[in-house]
Amino acid sequence: MKKHWDDFFVPPEADEFLDKVKIDFAESFEVDDQFLSAWLSHHGESQGKWLRARLALATGGLLGISSQTYINWAVVCELIHSASLLHDDICDQDDLRRGQTSLWKEFGISAAICTGDYLIAEAFRKITEIDQGWHQTILLKLLSCSVKEIIFGQSKDISISPYEMTWDQYIKMATHKTAPFISLPMMGMFECKECSTGECEGLQKSSNILGLSYQWLNDLENLIGIDQDKCTDIYKNHPNGMLINILKNLEESKKIEIIQDPPSLTKYLSDNEFKNQIGLIKNLLNEAKDEFHRVPKVIEPVLMSIYNEINFRMNNLNKAKQ
Repeated sequence: MKKHWDDFFVPPEADEFLDKVKIDFAESFEVDDQFLSAWLSHHGESQGKWLRARLALATGGLLGISSQTYINWAVVCELIHSASLLHDDICDQDDLRRGQTSLWKEFGISAAICTGDYLIAEAFRKITEIDQGWHQTILLKLLSCSVKEIIFGQSKDISISPYEMTWDQYIKMATHKTAPFISLPMMGMFECKECSTGECEGLQKSSNILGLSYQWLNDLENLIGIDQDKCTDIYKNHPNGMLINILKNLEESKKIEIIQDPPSLTKYLSDNEFKNQIGLIKNLLNEAKDEFHRVPKVIEPVLMSIYNEINFRMNNLNKAKQ
């Protein structure tokens, strides 16, 4: 799947700045503190796909925003995402992150919290390096609102039992947790460009649906064990879109049985149920695609690349089930 992202749509004028983003991002990990330096070094050893940076670069370049603005904004988005991974690993009790021991597991929960807090603070500081003052004001407000939204989603994730969570609550949780990482890099550039209210609403709605689709698909991958241990959502009592869908259609007696013996839920994970869930996700993706026409035409290919990636992962899931 990592190679697939090499084809991610980025215009030439933005793609050339990805190396600059990586350099600036690495500089943010250089601190004059023995302990924090060690924690950041460990966390920085695992490289991601740079999706958020590429979304910011692509959108900023295509909309004609100053490269100085969108390069810094790309770094900001990666810093926030990096911080969220540290805090997510603590909340989810995940021992591994991108193939290596997660920071909290290696150095302790307190170290991971401190490191995540530093990265959030650094993201806000990085905005002050943007030359255009009014861009700073716009992006500071947007970043603050997006971080709050992510926290709202995470609070639901850790507070509501998956056996009590309604489908509406799942939608809100998944959207709050995931959509900002799609919308934030792009919306920042939309607002700096002063795109119309309709264009911004189109981007937000598209991002919300794509974010929900992405999270739901990730939940299905968890139950199959694609790039992760199988069924950890069941054993760790985490909300999971497929499981919540199954539970809402079961008799109360069967729900009680599952609450008393969570692994018994695996007997409901039939091939037909997976096909049904994939079909529902495809319907969601088509809803998102119907919104793409509302954004500036030059941005539609960027959204389509996210749409195509989720479809690509669904095809991989189908193959894994065969």
